[in-house]
This record gives sequence, structure tokens and C-alpha cells, in this order.
Amino acid sequence: MSMKMLILLFAFFVFQPPEYTGKISYVMDGDTFVLQTGEGNLKIRMDGIDAPEKDQAFGQESKAFMDKYIYNECRVKTNGVDRYGRTIGTLFIKGENINLLSVREGCAWHYKKYSSDTALANAEIQAKKEGRGLWKDPSPMAPWEWRKLQNP
Repeated sequence: MSMKMLILLFAFFVFQPPEYTGKISYVMDGDTFVLQTGEGNLKIRMDGIDAPEKDQAFGQESKAFMDKYIYNECRVKTNGVDRYGRTIGTLFIKGENINLLSVREGCAWHYKKYSSDTALANAEIQAKKEGRGLWKDPSPMAPWEWRKLQNP
């Protein structure tokens, strides 16, 4: 094996974002929760999605979608840290991508500003087409637009 290949393999394994296993101990809203791990608690911001805020239309329903996963064994594949210090990650429960399911069920938007994930994009298109969740509203407001109105 060449030196270049060894360096690439080393970099791949050393610089892989960590994965965590644990249980969801608290749901803050439809895209943020606390993961209880053996090493302690982590605040997780779900990667690639943006859910309605708690005070926004469909915010409580979006939170309720996540509440049903409290105390479930799960895995979070991380993808960095956001400007608020939250770990960004994709939530998996029993092998199912909950970030994707949330968009598919109309509980969150695909957050295109930070994600180019085509599965999330397609899930949003399908949820909108089928009028699922927040898409039942004839003109739902994206959370990023709603936040701008709250903090002009």
C-alpha cells in the first residue's frame, strides 16, 4: 500500500465525526433534543431540517412527533457543531433516519440553506404534494421566515 493511501485511510478514520448512542432524555422542539449517553448529555440539533418553533403554527405537533421517541435507544451520526454549541446530527432509531421521517411526515422543512440532501428534498416535495402535517396549512410559514418576523 502506498504512503498516500495510508495517509488517506488514517485521515478517514481519525477525522470521522463521532457517532453517539444513548437515549433521548428531553425534547426541546421538533428539531432539537438532549441525548443521554454514557459520557454525559449532548444537545443535538437535527441535521438538514428545520421544524416549526414551539410558538409557531404546527410547532406543538412537530414537538409531539419527537416526544414519542423519548427514552428510545438511538444512534446519532454527527456532522459538526452549530454556532450555539449544539452538536449537529442525524438521529437513527432502529435503523430508521428520523430526520428524514420528520420531513416525510410534514413535521419539518428540509433546511436547504444548510443541506443539499436529495432524500430530504424529495421527502419535502412528497409531503407537500400529499398535504401531510404542516403542509395541511394552505400557506405554511418556514421557521427561518417566522424567526425573522419575531426578531426584526
